[in-house]
Amino acid sequence: MTDPLQQLANALCRGFGGWNLQHDRRVLTQMGNGTLEIDLLKKTCRFGRDYIPTLTIVDVLNHQLRRYLAGDAVATETIRSVTLSIALAVEQHVHQKDKSVLWFGEQDSFVGCTMDVRCTIGTDGERYKSEHRGYIEWPRKAG
Repeated sequence: MTDPLQQLANALCRGFGGWNLQHDRRVLTQMGNGTLEIDLLKKTCRFGRDYIPTLTIVDVLNHQLRRYLAGDAVATETIRSVTLSIALAVEQHVHQKDKSVLWFGEQDSFVGCTMDVRCTIGTDGERYKSEHRGYIEWPRKAG
């Protein structure tokens, strides 16, 4: 059986690239390529060396973290750190590549974002790590 904190690390890794990321698509488009670092306990974001305003996805993942810890009876105070490191590769292209999503309205181009996500959860004695590679796409001029 997998440790509950390992399951949480896996879920947070995959959760970053989910549909909730749509709320941050403008910011991600502007940031472009680079590494995004998220501290879920402090609810802070850094892109490269600079701190940036907290992304909406941080609240979503923080809520997921709190709900998971409460549901699995893991003492919150045992958690020392929860960090995500996301290598972003952002590109613009004319046609939609991901046909699994239907975008309404006229679209002149799309933004694609490949993400290599790494999550680390630290306790006093253990480190739980997970990795996930994902892709998400949105219209360049989307709302």
